[in-house]
Amino acid sequence: MVTKVEKPPAPPAEQGGAASPGVESLDAIAAAGAQLDAPQAPDAKAEQQVLASEAEELTEALKLLRAAALPFAPDHVQDPLGQVWNDKQLLAIGKALVGIARMHGMSIGQLFEGYGPYIELLMALGMPALATLKLLKTPPPPPPAQVVHGQQQPA
Repeated sequence: MVTKVEKPPAPPAEQGGAASPGVESLDAIAAAGAQLDAPQAPDAKAEQQVLASEAEELTEALKLLRAAALPFAPDHVQDPLGQVWNDKQLLAIGKALVGIARMHGMSIGQLFEGYGPYIELLMALGMPALATLKLLKTPPPPPPAQVVHGQQQPA
């Protein structure tokens, strides 16, 4: 004896008619989920604010380096160096670094995470190198004056 089994009725969404409220097909749910997972197009204004914030953070770090390095320069060039390495210039450097990081698909944090040891080495070597340079360029002290008959004479 053969028993006839009938196919159960298709869900309303598959029948081609309107789906009942609250019932969606699995394909529609998957498509909605894919839209949620897809990266959102960045808001241009928000992206500019993030870039400006990162550039400002870098500028502050560069200002600290400038403040630490400037005392190692000879006295007569400290003011000119301060004018060359002014805040506007440091901000331009910060913006350029942010641009380079973005070009390589990284944030500044990721750049420092990936290259942090190199940057630390550069900073650790920088201060002793500047101090050595200043010491090497320091002229020797003048010879002591000799006293002849109560008057100082140059040696």
